[in-house]
Amino acid sequence: MKHLAILFILVATIGCNNEESINGDDLYDDGKYQEAIEAYTAYLATHPDHKKSIYNRGRSYEEIGQRNKAIQDYEQLLKIDPKYINAYLSLAKVSYNNKDYNKVLVYTGDAIDLNENSAQAHFLSGRAEHQLGYFDQALESYNNAITINRDFGEAYLYRGAVKVGQERLRSACEDFKFAKSLNIPEADKAIKDYCK
Repeated sequence: MKHLAILFILVATIGCNNEESINGDDLYDDGKYQEAIEAYTAYLATHPDHKKSIYNRGRSYEEIGQRNKAIQDYEQLLKIDPKYINAYLSLAKVSYNNKDYNKVLVYTGDAIDLNENSAQAHFLSGRAEHQLGYFDQALESYNNAITINRDFGEAYLYRGAVKVGQERLRSACEDFKFAKSLNIPEADKAIKDYCK
């Protein structure tokens, strides 16, 4: 009887802790990022290696502008699971927002090593290469992203921007128009500015 009571308490505790993680996901989805962080932190107190909660807490930190704490979560996650590709992609995004384009290339390189068919990794690599002035490499990265995902509207938009710099306006306009057909809002301005 005593063992049964202990088992019941253990199951109830695990259930409550899992609810904190699920609650964190719901709070994140509702845009309540600070509350989501608190829920994930409570869950991680008893489940410190729960990868999804660490990752989602990092995303929540990003949403409230606490990039350093987001980076800490993503790096902690990679210590637990060095093949967690979304952590590399998130580190690349944070690095891009911090204008540290060389780090973006390191993280996207790691992601591509894990999954060469990651359209997002190729796209982020292209964005960093574009910012660094490596236009041929950026074009290749955008092409790779589009080859993997034909509906990647942002890749068309930024590939078009590279082509504008190369004075290939007709081809750039084709990309802008395709980006518009994929509901990329910035495409309208690009069409207005470069396509007569």
